[in-house]
Amino acid sequence: MNRGLLVGRAVCQHRARSEVVGRALAQHRAHDALSVKHMVALRATYSTAPTPTPTGRFVLPEKYANMIRNLLQPFVPRYQGPAIGLAIYTSCTTYPDFDAFWLAQCNMPHTFQTWFSTTSFYVWMAMVRLRASPHAKHYMQGLIDAFFRDAEAKMRASGVTSGRIVNDTLKDLVSSFKGTVMSLDEGFATSDAVLAAAVWRNLVPEDDAVLQVDAVVRFVREQLSMLDACKMEDVLAGGFKFGPVMGVAGDKAGDKKTKLSG
Repeated sequence: MNRGLLVGRAVCQHRARSEVVGRALAQHRAHDALSVKHMVALRATYSTAPTPTPTGRFVLPEKYANMIRNLLQPFVPRYQGPAIGLAIYTSCTTYPDFDAFWLAQCNMPHTFQTWFSTTSFYVWMAMVRLRASPHAKHYMQGLIDAFFRDAEAKMRASGVTSGRIVNDTLKDLVSSFKGTVMSLDEGFATSDAVLAAAVWRNLVPEDDAVLQVDAVVRFVREQLSMLDACKMEDVLAGGFKFGPVMGVAGDKAGDKKTKLSG
């Protein structure tokens, strides 16, 4: 009996000590929690680092952004083509001597067809330069689309309201433009004589315009050299300017015409 009482007392004492230790641990943890909160409050109060401002939008990690960028890169020129084509076409339509050379010196009438033929000529020179780009197909298509949108707008502004007439005329203009590009390409790739024949057929169809044709051939070589010296990014931004056709006015070619037919 005495031994049982001793064991019971020992168990009670052990439980009492355990309760005291548990209370001490709880108080210590509560003190640590208060210390942590106090330190956080101090850091928030005295920190010199800028407080990040929530933007409200998700920012993709750079690794995944590069993966998506590389995936979509082949499609970028296709969507940039219309804007780039319009910028280039704007530079193609700012040639300075439409009246002084093409109308006055070449005796071409002031008509829509004359505008279309001469503008085709400048668009072709820009296309020659664009062929050096790895994305030439998209950029040239944007340039041609801008050209024919402008042609359609000019037709409608002149009073043509019939959609059928506009569409039929545009089809004829497309065929004419393709023929001009092919003949000028052939002349550019072969010789000045072939290029002069292409200019005479498509731009200056006058029997007595030898000096004018010669001036245009020299002009083609000069302007293509100018475009070749331009950086491709400048060309795509429309950052170039065609000069005037030189050599005709100074030679007074309007008064010195020679028959092509003899």
